[in-house]
Formats: sequence, C-alpha cells, structure tokens
Amino acid sequence: MNKNQPIGILDSGVGGLTVFKQTERLLPNENIIYLGDTKRMPYGNKSEKEIIMLANKMIRYLEEQGVKAVLLACNTISSHIDKLTSTVPIFSIVKAGSQLAIKKCNETDDELIGLIATKATVNSGSYNKEINKINKDINIISNDSTRLPKVIDSQIENKPLLNQLIKECIEPILDKDKNVKNLILGCSHFPIIEKEINDIYNELTLLDPAEQMVENVRMYLKDKNLLKNSGTSHKTLYTTADILEFVSYIKRLKINIDKLEKIKLFEND
Repeated sequence: MNKNQPIGILDSGVGGLTVFKQTERLLPNENIIYLGDTKRMPYGNKSEKEIIMLANKMIRYLEEQGVKAVLLACNTISSHIDKLTSTVPIFSIVKAGSQLAIKKCNETDDELIGLIATKATVNSGSYNKEINKINKDINIISNDSTRLPKVIDSQIENKPLLNQLIKECIEPILDKDKNVKNLILGCSHFPIIEKEINDIYNELTLLDPAEQMVENVRMYLKDKNLLKNSGTSHKTLYTTADILEFVSYIKRLKINIDKLEKIKLFEND
C-alpha cells in the first residue's frame, strides 16, 4: 500500500455521504471513492444473508479500485462486520458510534443512551454488544424505523411525512424513559436530517458516529505511515441508481465531488 491510494466508503445509499463529508473535512488531502448501492436500498429490511452478500460485493468493487481502507458507513452492514471478508482494513461505524456514546456518558456521568437505527441494526444488538464490552452499566433504549431512511432518500422535502416519521422513531424511546438526553443516530441517513430532529427534540444531544469513525481511520493511517498529508485529492462517487438522486444531497451537505458516475455492481443492474 501507499499514501496515494484512496480511502473507500460504502453505504446502502446516500446516507454515507455524512461520513464522506467528515472524511473530506478531517482528511482533506486524501483521495476518496464512495460507493452507494442506491438501487437496493434500504438494507435495513433485508435478511442477514443478503446484507452480507451485498456488502462483500461492494467491498470487492472498492478493492478493485485500489483502496487502502474501507469505511463501512452503513450501520446495518457494520452490524455484520465479523462475517465480511476484505484484503484491506475495514472500519465499523457501529464501533465508532459506541465509542462516541461511551465518551459522552463519561463526560456527563450518565448511564442512559438512546439509539435510533434500522430494524436490522436494532435486532442485531450490535450497539449493545459494543457498548457493554466497555461499560456494562450503560443502558441502551433502542427503536427502529423501516420507513425513515427510505423517505430521507426519496422524499426529504415532504416535511409533514418526515416529521411524522421522526416522531414515530423517537417518541417510543422517550416513552420508556424521559431521562434520555443523548441519542445515537445509528443509521448513516439520520445525520442528514439532524436539523429537522433538533427542531422537534432540542432537548436531545444527537450523536453522529461519523467524526469518531474518521478519527479512527486517521489514527490507523498515521500509525501505518499511510496518511496523505499533502498534494491534491480526487473524490469519486459511484452509485448503482440514477446519479440525480445524489445531486441534491451533495448540495445539501456541501461536499465536493470530482466525478459522479452510475456503475453496475451486478450484470443485471
């Protein structure tokens, strides 16, 4: 490996652009290749077998592009990291989110955390396992949403529907315990609507795992002498669906792309 090789980021759709944004901000000299499998999103409703198959297919594609590391921006995919295969280091956003949650609990002397995520992520118990590895006293109250990630992808301007689904996702957590103050955004799509969530629940501190994830990658690359600290960078975005679906999110998140292209992950795409 060498410093000029790109960092790969994969996600089930546009949500991972929140990780892309943090990578661009914190590692400005790095080349980045992003792959969003928008054609098959959301992954949160799929079987474990299908999630693993699709994730490994995306990892293979990024490896073929010569990446030096792969960031699993999708929480659903990260929940199955132990079953994935890669020839390069892979980084889990679930692990990063868990580290961030523990830091926040330590800072505020709190032993209660909320989590909103996809059904697959919640059912896997991946956040509970990661957090309780370090601190068994932290209580995690979780709730899933099967519709919210899809609406963020396709109907983000539909404010009434978006607000309804945000409430359906968060209210059950607060109904269980009104003392929840910190909320993990356990789906990469959710930081896209951080403002909308804050507008409704301004008493909550929202935890976006992306920054911690990029910090984990930065530390790894620095340790391996693979950190690209100078020179120009090139940023490529691949999608398996219409590239127009990404344009509004690129503008919304104010990220810079040099190349935006539709690709075939499978022959019949």
